[in-house]
Amino acid sequence: MVINSNEIKILFFIHIPKTAGTSFRKAAEDYYGLEHVCYDYAPHSRETSAIVIQNVYEKKDHFSFLNKLNENSIEFLSGHVNANKYIDILGARNSVVFMRDPIQRVLSEYNHFVRNFGYEDDFKSFYTKPPFINRLKRMLSGVPIQAIGFVGLTENYSDSLNQINARYATKIPNLELNKGRSQTSTPYELDPEDLQVLENLNQEDIELYRQCVELFDQRAVLWQSGKPYVHATLQQVSHKSLSGWAWWDISDESVVVEVLVEDRVLGEAEAKDLRPGILRLGLPRLGYVGFHFQYPDELPTGTKLTCRVKETGQVIGNVVLNDAVS
Repeated sequence: MVINSNEIKILFFIHIPKTAGTSFRKAAEDYYGLEHVCYDYAPHSRETSAIVIQNVYEKKDHFSFLNKLNENSIEFLSGHVNANKYIDILGARNSVVFMRDPIQRVLSEYNHFVRNFGYEDDFKSFYTKPPFINRLKRMLSGVPIQAIGFVGLTENYSDSLNQINARYATKIPNLELNKGRSQTSTPYELDPEDLQVLENLNQEDIELYRQCVELFDQRAVLWQSGKPYVHATLQQVSHKSLSGWAWWDISDESVVVEVLVEDRVLGEAEAKDLRPGILRLGLPRLGYVGFHFQYPDELPTGTKLTCRVKETGQVIGNVVLNDAVS
């Protein structure tokens, strides 16, 4: 494979509250050294770096900010920021996030507010406030989860960290900080009424977390077998064709995808078309990552399609055609 040796090397950590993010960023600080770390935790936060205040909040110049990061030999940027704030300048491949069961996460954040900020209202008054509903989805708004460089799971923190270190050639240590309880592996118990309301309010987060678990498990299997990972998704599927995007985790070679009906290979397509709609994600291959496949014949309703990476067998998507697709 042709490795992309010219990409920006700054790791961008999207720090979603109460997902083991403090442990990760402080461990990264130990590894990189404070002088090579930059933080954005809002303009009023004492932890926010001066170059962020000056270039992002005052000058509002992200290009100038990127130059300052390079001039100061910054290797790690972290913050309670939405993914789309810096992914365009640092690149999708260099973005990292940890996800956590949404219900457990919001309860942990409530306890954090009570413990550290003197929050005095009850739990329901907290979790029904708009800022705490579907928080995972909102912080990743506009960024497909499949595009993020590495999606770790709080519940599998050690395995996630091992894979991050292997992927980015780092040795970030395993620390456990900012824990509200000594036994965080044991889930919080919730009142059934609260649980029902929380699940109803956070359907988007629950679905997103389900996808993240699937991606993590898929990536772990590939990693354990020594196979490379592909970031990919299907964008459009019809009775006549399908299309999507795909790129290798560490290579700038184009990805070849196979399209199957049941277990029969219909054909293949190369992911080399420009995808201007997602260029803002800081894509590899200058955005030439799209693929399109026209079926030999129009397929009937009920047809089961599989799209997978030819080289490794990694499944990009399974779809059953229905009358809703054109």
